[in-house]
Amino acid sequence: MDLTLLPNTELLNRVEKLARTERKITHLILWHIVEVESRRLFLDLGYTSLFKYMTSHLHYSEDAAYRRIQAARLLKKVPQVDKAIENGSLNLTQLQNVQKCLNVEIASGNKISVERTEALLEQIQNKSSVETYKILAVEFNQPVQEHETLKPQRDDSTRMQITLTEDQMKELQHAKDLLSHVLPNPSWADLISYLAKAEIKKRLGKEKSESLIDSEKNQEEKAVATANEKVRLGKDKSDSENSIFAVGEKVVADNGAKNRMHSRKQLKVTSRRMLLVKAKHHCEFVHENGERCQSKYQLQVDHKVPLALGGGNDVENFRILCRTHNLSEARRMGISRH
Repeated sequence: MDLTLLPNTELLNRVEKLARTERKITHLILWHIVEVESRRLFLDLGYTSLFKYMTSHLHYSEDAAYRRIQAARLLKKVPQVDKAIENGSLNLTQLQNVQKCLNVEIASGNKISVERTEALLEQIQNKSSVETYKILAVEFNQPVQEHETLKPQRDDSTRMQITLTEDQMKELQHAKDLLSHVLPNPSWADLISYLAKAEIKKRLGKEKSESLIDSEKNQEEKAVATANEKVRLGKDKSDSENSIFAVGEKVVADNGAKNRMHSRKQLKVTSRRMLLVKAKHHCEFVHENGERCQSKYQLQVDHKVPLALGGGNDVENFRILCRTHNLSEARRMGISRH
């Protein structure tokens, strides 16, 4: 099947239709699992459990089989949930996590009513995994684990388990977003190590041995240059006392007709911060359906109307875009070389 020849609209329509079909098939599979378990048909085929039947006979992975079994058992208890599965407001992982909590409650001698389960399922509809975990933790009064553990491992690494307050987690996530140009996809361990090394150098003046740390300034300048790609195609206004630009450098720009030399002035850090605050540290791109992009990953300063197309350097012509939408806009306007 060659999909490369399909127009964009048709391709998107196909994907949406397939997604709806997939969700419909998923909830039908769950109903069949319910019936197979009720009749214990896996025994007739020589399997000791429904799990063994699904992994060995139906060739599901262990995680996929477990997730579907737990979801099917919850579906049997609350049949109305199949509509939420079909329309996508609930997914298998959410159902699995709810059923796991119900299993713990039952094992502790607590009976959870169908009405309470229905209310809980309504509460977690269209929620992310993190939001779902939090709702379940509150609903089932799960204990807050505050102790910290350090466990040495055979490769000289250390496994750490810690508990962060809500504010601490927000601060760490914010730091991760701000450093996304330097650390594109860090683990939490990478992020903590980076912050620690930066603080050590700041206080003790130690040279950073890792190339990632040593190249921070260069990478940040590269990110700013990418974010302001369109600036290179136009001519900046002269400096003034209230200029939002810092002193820049000479670069060669291609305006479609010939190469010309322009004066490039780097945006002041204070001005960039002002634009980020105004954007509430989120990408300002608005999709055709009216929804705003909520990405905080690799945020960059962008000209709404590029200099090459007659735009100016006034504050009103700047916006904050994530790297993906910045490059997408450059391609759409025909000024990207990629």
